[in-house]
Amino acid sequence: MKHFLFLSALLIHRCKLWLAGVIVLLSVTARGQLPTAQQVASQMKVGWNLGNTLEAICGENAWGNPNATQALINSVKAAGFNTVRIPCAWDCHTTNGVIDANWLARVKTVVDYCINNNMYAIINIHWDGGWLENNCTPGAQNAVNAKQQNYWTQIANYFKNYNERLLFASANEPAVSDATGMAVLLSYHQTFVNAVRATGGNNSSRSLIIQGPSTNTDQTYTLMNTLPTDQISNRLMVEVHYYAPWQFCGLTSDASWGNMFYYWGNGYHSTTQIDRNSTWGEESEVERALGLMKTKFVDNGIPVIIGEYGAIKRTNPADLSLHLASREYFNRYVTSSARNKGMIPIYWDNGASDFGIFNRNNAAVSDQGVINAIMQGAGGSGGYITLTNRATGLLIDGIGRTANGSNCSQWGNSGSYNQQWTLETAGSYVKLKNRATGLYLDGMGRTANGSIAGQWANSSSNNQQWSMESTGGYVRFKNRATGLYLDGLGQSGNGADLGQWATSSSYNQQWSTATVTNARVAATAASLTYVDADKTTASVELYPNPSSSIFNLVVNDNEKILLIQVVDITGRVVETIKPVTVKNRLEFGGSLKPNTYIVKVTV
Repeated sequence: MKHFLFLSALLIHRCKLWLAGVIVLLSVTARGQLPTAQQVASQMKVGWNLGNTLEAICGENAWGNPNATQALINSVKAAGFNTVRIPCAWDCHTTNGVIDANWLARVKTVVDYCINNNMYAIINIHWDGGWLENNCTPGAQNAVNAKQQNYWTQIANYFKNYNERLLFASANEPAVSDATGMAVLLSYHQTFVNAVRATGGNNSSRSLIIQGPSTNTDQTYTLMNTLPTDQISNRLMVEVHYYAPWQFCGLTSDASWGNMFYYWGNGYHSTTQIDRNSTWGEESEVERALGLMKTKFVDNGIPVIIGEYGAIKRTNPADLSLHLASREYFNRYVTSSARNKGMIPIYWDNGASDFGIFNRNNAAVSDQGVINAIMQGAGGSGGYITLTNRATGLLIDGIGRTANGSNCSQWGNSGSYNQQWTLETAGSYVKLKNRATGLYLDGMGRTANGSIAGQWANSSSNNQQWSMESTGGYVRFKNRATGLYLDGLGQSGNGADLGQWATSSSYNQQWSTATVTNARVAATAASLTYVDADKTTASVELYPNPSSSIFNLVVNDNEKILLIQVVDITGRVVETIKPVTVKNRLEFGGSLKPNTYIVKVTV
């Protein structure tokens, strides 16, 4: 008898399903080639930097951070990040130009922390004492190119068997401000590409990342008018960083050219410390600067990563709560703008209190507000959050209502899609879209205290736009049209209406946000339909998926498989294996051409 389970989405690497028989979609890429940079970039949603760690001179702990651990990377993934940039130093770990084997092994261990979590990892040659970064000059060109060639040949050879989830980045922030320096920098990047490709294997088609001059958006737009030549097309990405305005993002003392900014963004300026409000570099500048990268690269099929961004956490502002709220808003806005323009934002975490969002000593979250802001900013690209009322403990719930004008409700935590929302930016406001119903949270034009918040299909109405205000570790949502705040109204029963009320200090207006992690979304992403669910004792694993070579099929059951069929998307059977008993692992698919297939397993 056939027992089929249909999986309508591609399996995640080593995704485990409990079933007796299965129809599984799989994908085969071109033989011997990793996916294109565009394909890889489409899977890299939002990233995190393991900063001030492996790039510290001359040891992992030299700048005060402890050794990175699997537990730390687990926490990073659980928070919703799926990409880790691993800045690396190499020069101090060499003897007569040979990189120390123990150091290569340590970098590999950290890379494996990420790969083990099904994440993407980026390794680079970071500042590394400045041998490349500070020497983009004709006089230094020959010596730097020789060192670039030597180091990348060794690094690439060591990691050549890794799949597309490992990316190499040529440099960090090469100091270039004119055409002469750009020509020298381009030669360094060309040396990098040539060295990696020459090692063969997966490195022949690995995605490589090229840094713009000073990783500055304007200089990159103006000066970087060509990329290195490559033996294979569509395998290069561009990297820039975003710390503008520096007076808000990084300046730690007033300077002759400008003073520190504590408050950034529309709705986040201080009325009492006016001289510390940002006077430039706010939302319109983010749109302009990142828009340049979209126009020049993304729109021409070249992926862009924002390899670093963030803003320093200060302790001295007179209105500290407003500063922290504006900092969260900055991170949310930049993340959202980058994602909306098809770029990959990677937050800078140096492990310290000014930029750190995870405690490096115990792997615990240390700044949930910034994490929430980043994930909210990334929400328009598929992330989900839940909103829990501080007073009642209930979650905002669409309650399955799909009619325009239906009331929005509250319910105890159930894990239902009705309690999951995406945040979409609308200028300096956000819109909340329910995952289950597809409707948006709507103020409905109601201005009376105690009025009910509703749901409505997407529109340009101000009733669907909300400003987010931080208060302690919680968030308040103010409707743009009505001026009222979302309010739990003190109702603690499941199905209670979600209300609105004028501003108050009540806990009923305070909400905690939590990200629905990638792992959980992945586990529910496939549409599963059992034809015969009486027998569900077999465990089937199919990996890697997609693949460029062979697939591995594991059935952790001693019963005999009657038939395995591989069918293409037209329904044609292209490979049949029968009968076969699989106790550990069966390798197959070596003859498959690039395509998408269905695997049918009958027991």
